[in-house]
Amino acid sequence: MRKKILSIALLLLMTAALLFGDSYGVLKKGLSEEEQFYKNALVLWYSDPNYGEYLRDAAVSYENKTGIKVIPTEVSDVEYLEGIQRSTLDGIKAPDLFVLSNDSLEKAVLSGLAGECKDPNHVLNSAYYANAALRAVTYRDSYYGYPLSYETAFVVYNESALEEIVKMADAAEESGETTDGFTLAEDVLAEIEEEQAKEELSYEEKLKLEARAKEILPTTVVGILDFANKYSLPGDMETYFNWDTEDVLYNYWFAGAYLNVGGENSDKSEEISIYNEQALYSLQVYQDFKNFFSMEDSSSYSDTIDGFINRKSLFTVAGTDIIAKLEHAKANDEFQDEYDILPLGMLNASLNCKGLSVTTMVCTNGFSENQSVAEDFAAYVTTEYASNLYARCEKMTASHLEEYPYPQMESIENCYEKTVSLPKMVETANYYILAEMCFSNIWDGEDVNKELKNLSETVLRNYYGRDFENEEIPTPEVVENYNAQDEN
Repeated sequence: MRKKILSIALLLLMTAALLFGDSYGVLKKGLSEEEQFYKNALVLWYSDPNYGEYLRDAAVSYENKTGIKVIPTEVSDVEYLEGIQRSTLDGIKAPDLFVLSNDSLEKAVLSGLAGECKDPNHVLNSAYYANAALRAVTYRDSYYGYPLSYETAFVVYNESALEEIVKMADAAEESGETTDGFTLAEDVLAEIEEEQAKEELSYEEKLKLEARAKEILPTTVVGILDFANKYSLPGDMETYFNWDTEDVLYNYWFAGAYLNVGGENSDKSEEISIYNEQALYSLQVYQDFKNFFSMEDSSSYSDTIDGFINRKSLFTVAGTDIIAKLEHAKANDEFQDEYDILPLGMLNASLNCKGLSVTTMVCTNGFSENQSVAEDFAAYVTTEYASNLYARCEKMTASHLEEYPYPQMESIENCYEKTVSLPKMVETANYYILAEMCFSNIWDGEDVNKELKNLSETVLRNYYGRDFENEEIPTPEVVENYNAQDEN
């Protein structure tokens, strides 16, 4: 708590400097030509170069529509908010708007840099944006930004290979063989696949096959393990499931439903509940996945996606860039299969699962003289022009689209709606790193109870500014059907 008081005091001092300082250079005798140019335009700051093309194009479009010039300016992400503060004090090229990640929102609000949205265009509601996006731009029940894009993780599967699995299972049943427990002999498998290649299906038969493939899809996380126990892979495929296990973004969904850091809007330090029985159970299942699929070697995100494209795995965990990667591979004839998103919402029959999301927003500078028009552009760039976002920078828009370029995008948005947001509080600035260490240690075989308890106590210690110890909880026993399998 002491740390929080000191942090807020520092931010209030920053605010006072802006309120009572010579913010706009009033002692200058006149404005230069350059200063006059900037005074008559909106200045927008961003630090991620991937947004550059999109923001520049949006600025041109907005100027054509309204006559108001917008100057997108790329700046360093080092001490980003401090840079906005210094520029605002100087006043010459101060940003009227800036692009911000939701995990920095509290700091921006308490310093006065993020102004509360007045929403003159009446767009900050679920008719325009995903509810997860609205929660991400909320701080203490008020909106302080317009949702631009988001990043999250979800399970992708090879739809074509899944249909082959159904056909293999049918053929094996007819021949008296079985795919259960990986008992399908290699020669039988090769014969079945050869017959499949010769078989021509009618349109109606293809539709039935697609429907049956959907029916055998896992509906829970544990169901992926049950699926692997029941069905054999096509001969050219190496593994059922592979993903980047080093980045917590791609792992968090195992236990995210029970790692509460900040409550519903991830903005209340007093609402922290990390060390609990449900999270312990979920992380034990997470650890079981390594043993079940014999995932000894860590693969980078790039490697796992390349493996999926090269038909090495049936399931993988991907980020929002996956559509661009797969469609590019299709265009280059490097990926001939169909793919889709697996909408998992449950760990097992009783426990939920939720992924982690990071939302990027456009904030208006609370000290700008152009608040109203700045909000108008923020609304424009995140709603009316948002259909161009993925094509320009391969980032998913946080606003609803009337028509999605690819049908999988709507499924990704549905997955985003079920996520928990990266926390916004000053005290949790390093939560991502702490969670990543926790998940990494558990994946490497460390005691689940010890690691989760340590994560909880570290986060609470950062909040209270003193040592904190959770009362130890007995580790729950994992009782799932996959535990009964002697070998895979």
